[in-house]
Amino acid sequence: MRYSKSLAAGAATVAMGVALLLVLGGRSTNAAPAFNAPNDVSAIEQIEATIQSATDMKKIIDYYAPNAVVLDIYAPGIYRGRKQIMAGFQPQLATIKSMTDNMSEMNVASDGRFACAAMQIGFKTLLKNGKSVAMSVREIDAFKKIQGKWMIVQQHISLPADPKTGMAVVNGPIKSYGPLAWSASPLPGPATTPTQAKQEIHNWMQVGAVSTSLNQLMQYYGPGNDVIVYDSYYPGELRGLKAIRNNYAAVMSNIKNSHMTMPLFVADSDGLFGVQIDIQDLTLTMRHGGTQKLALRQSDCMRRVGGKWYSFFEMISFPVDAKTGKAIMVSSPATH
Repeated sequence: MRYSKSLAAGAATVAMGVALLLVLGGRSTNAAPAFNAPNDVSAIEQIEATIQSATDMKKIIDYYAPNAVVLDIYAPGIYRGRKQIMAGFQPQLATIKSMTDNMSEMNVASDGRFACAAMQIGFKTLLKNGKSVAMSVREIDAFKKIQGKWMIVQQHISLPADPKTGMAVVNGPIKSYGPLAWSASPLPGPATTPTQAKQEIHNWMQVGAVSTSLNQLMQYYGPGNDVIVYDSYYPGELRGLKAIRNNYAAVMSNIKNSHMTMPLFVADSDGLFGVQIDIQDLTLTMRHGGTQKLALRQSDCMRRVGGKWYSFFEMISFPVDAKTGKAIMVSSPATH
């Protein structure tokens, strides 16, 4: 990313030259940070390599911010803060004898202050009881640099659901699309204040999540083609605006009205790069006259472009009933 413009001026005196350097220095200090600086991308990739292969939560809990929010696969699977994250993950990891992971796809976006990693990961696990388990998950991790250290502030892990049976697809083949082709200006801005950004993101969710037409929905992605959506249904990955439009065209054409409540909503931002994670209870009024209720989980990594927010990494999922393996699509105590 190149945000600063070259300035040319003749310096008649040393004093004028020094003054010009001071002006340039001030502008450079306030300029937006570089997109995907190699050291930031490398740091995120190293953290992901460490946490995905871990079998002891105590060794990796410090990678989570003290107030991190996690949406896990199996219901209720809602963890807020390190204590709950430890309590949620440690019993799962305690059953594992050995585990290998295959990061079939990982795309990272960072502005040096916030970052996101969108991943599809295959796990092969040998449990202590001798049973072998294979699982393919989608995951979006949102990071914030806190006191010079990258920490996970939001994490969303899910399995896609079979659209015919409603069962979670535990080990479906992963189709990897490879590295995302970023646009020439992935984070153009302009930025706003973090406080204003959080309010704008909340407003963005209140309107975007209740879209009643395909054109209205598509205004919340992009604005370029460098977008990934992990959808709630298998196979699950939508790459680019055309794929998103084609996927949602049929369902959006059947919606007359939509009402939403959010039992959980957490957003953070530096004013340019935004992240949000939520739980939605939706009531859809269909054009044929019926209604449909849905319980969704959603997370987004967003950029501010021309005063408006757009999602470029998104995950939409249903929590899964651990006993039946079925996606829980209707609001219940288990989804909250």
